[in-house]
Amino acid sequence: MIKTKNLLGISILTLAIVTSCNDAELEEKVHEKENYTTTTDNSCLADSDWFKIDSITHKRKTDAPKEDSHSVFGNNVTVSNCNFHQWSWQKFLWLTNEDTNGTPLFMDSLFQVNAQTIPVKSVNKKIILVAADAKQATNSILKTNKSYNSNNLNYTVYYSIHVDSSLYKSIQKYAPMDKSMYKDSTFPVGALELKIAWVNIDALRDTNAYFITDGNIEGIDTRIALLGMHVVGIVYNHPEFVWATFEHHDLSPYYDWAATITTDTNVTSKTNKLFFDSNAVGTLANITYKSDSTNIFAVNQFGVPRQAQDSFLLTSQKEPKNYNNIDAINISVHEQLTDVWNNYFYNGSIWIDTEHYNYPTEQATLLISLSDSIGISAPGKLTRGSVSAYNITMETYEQLGFAPTSIHGQNVSNLGNCFSCHTASRGSALNISHIFNGAVDTANNISIKQTKQKHLDEIQTFIKKMK
Repeated sequence: MIKTKNLLGISILTLAIVTSCNDAELEEKVHEKENYTTTTDNSCLADSDWFKIDSITHKRKTDAPKEDSHSVFGNNVTVSNCNFHQWSWQKFLWLTNEDTNGTPLFMDSLFQVNAQTIPVKSVNKKIILVAADAKQATNSILKTNKSYNSNNLNYTVYYSIHVDSSLYKSIQKYAPMDKSMYKDSTFPVGALELKIAWVNIDALRDTNAYFITDGNIEGIDTRIALLGMHVVGIVYNHPEFVWATFEHHDLSPYYDWAATITTDTNVTSKTNKLFFDSNAVGTLANITYKSDSTNIFAVNQFGVPRQAQDSFLLTSQKEPKNYNNIDAINISVHEQLTDVWNNYFYNGSIWIDTEHYNYPTEQATLLISLSDSIGISAPGKLTRGSVSAYNITMETYEQLGFAPTSIHGQNVSNLGNCFSCHTASRGSALNISHIFNGAVDTANNISIKQTKQKHLDEIQTFIKKMK
């Protein structure tokens, strides 16, 4: 049963109080966000217990979500779309529980590693960022809008990787082995990886709206702000990980699908965003692979693909239920959350339908058999949730796949998502994790520079296949 409190609504929306994730009636209300208009399913809400306050620290204390065989994920027949979104938000809230000093749990209980799963040395829990950490998967570098701050300067976005001990120990166990020894292996339930986007706080006009901490950028101690986070975790029946993503709410505008008919529509913003100047006009060129533009925008809200005149694209995931669930739980959380993390929103998650396969061996075999096709989201395929999942800070130039020729021409054959790059094509479900592959490279005396180049080469090969 989902515990709720009375919701007031943050826009033109009234949420009905319900007690079931699956059985509530759909009440159609209008909810406007940027250029989108949609109806919202009010059945997918946040549990009020997620927002309880610790009597000692006087900080929010969210319990970790249940994810083992006794959880909702233990039954692949009855688990719902909403359950994945609830897991995603609860996991994020648990990770951002803060101690009396304002240090979130992810900085206390997880540890930072590089792309080869080698621990990053730090002093006083500072986030360590080097030049190589400024490159996205496609080798692109994202910079901020210089008119968003008083310095009139562009600032570079950097990325850090964090893992829990469960994932770290598993990677260290399997990486040195011969591939044949871990072919059928999977990471344990609870294994967790985060990828986080950061920027120097001088890029911001209002630091109070961001989580701020101590960092070191290229050897210089710097206060840094958190912009976005991938939360990637193993739950029962899902050895492919659930890939959830969160962003700050003031980063970029959305593309206007309602105004799109047969050609692309230019993107503008009435207000300055961290990545978009209010005087700018955005086009496909701004979000194309290796673009150096700072005026970037989001194409598909919540990672749910649209098409001309604002209708949902027909994919492996039936809409609008999934979209509405994400929308409803975001509103539900933001009505109850009172700390700085209320300035961040959930942009969706993606996973694979493994219902007809036993955990974990049959599911691992399934992932291997899907190989590079795991991310294909045509009707009848197995991707679920946000089939065009992205984070504007990390998949900036891959929102339309890797070789887009237009925005209005988006279709299921060129959608990009997490599984476009994270596959089991190397022969094991473990290979879905890039940092596992990096650890394998370390065991084979391959440098981190070579590891990054190998990953880039794989993406280039994927791009060629799409053309």
